[in-house]
Amino acid sequence: MRILSVFNLTLLMLLVSVVILISPSHLFALINIPGLLVVLGGTLCAVLLSKPQHKVLQLIRELPDIIKGQPAEFNGLAEFKQLLRCAHLYRSGQVRLLEQEIKLAQQPILLKGVQLILDRCSLDDVTNILRKERARLLLSNQEKSQILRLMSSYAPAFGMLGTLLGMIHMLYGLGEVGLEQVGVTMGFALLTTLYGLVVANLACKPLAIKLENRTAEHAAHLNTLMEGLAMMHEKTHPMVIRDMLEAHGIPEAIAPAPRKKVKSRFSKFLPLAASHVD
Repeated sequence: MRILSVFNLTLLMLLVSVVILISPSHLFALINIPGLLVVLGGTLCAVLLSKPQHKVLQLIRELPDIIKGQPAEFNGLAEFKQLLRCAHLYRSGQVRLLEQEIKLAQQPILLKGVQLILDRCSLDDVTNILRKERARLLLSNQEKSQILRLMSSYAPAFGMLGTLLGMIHMLYGLGEVGLEQVGVTMGFALLTTLYGLVVANLACKPLAIKLENRTAEHAAHLNTLMEGLAMMHEKTHPMVIRDMLEAHGIPEAIAPAPRKKVKSRFSKFLPLAASHVD
């Protein structure tokens, strides 16, 4: 919510600045309801023709969550800890405990990977199946970002369409109205181009980039899980898998807690004893 409030404040400051720069005496100079309907309605119709309708409607329903920044689709720390537990149980041959452990998994990649390993599938088969599963998991956000990219390309075009319609209307009545009325009509028509640019560059493109970044983070997380499962298939020691996770920048919380140093009552005599060693 804090990020959303900062965004709202920045947007409000931008709109007020634009109004002041254009016409300080007309606070409603940027309001053009028909032009806004042309841009939004035309963009929506074009996207509905380009993509399946149910996916476009699903994206529209999820727009508030995307703007607010919905939580990640994975719990990386918990899943990596579970991967280490599964690797330990598989290496030590505790198959029944491993089957009970994997029932608690909520990550499809981890669940399917461990099941394939328990079924004694080859490493190539496990890798190929998990790659297809990863592509399936990433497909939803990729399609949403593609739809937003399409909307960002359609919106300026329909903004120009609204401007052309306004200019045609102005030219038809050029001989019947004065110069002042021509200027007002021209400014009213140009607002649709402004709306198209704002919708494309202030809404659609930033949201598409946000989804693409989230998809990249999810893909990196799944790739790390797949690498850990491949090492588990080879019965690699869990400490080596943990080192691999740390090399990928995984939080240090997966590492075992450092052992506390127990001070002996004779420890204060150790420096003195060491000084007498030749």
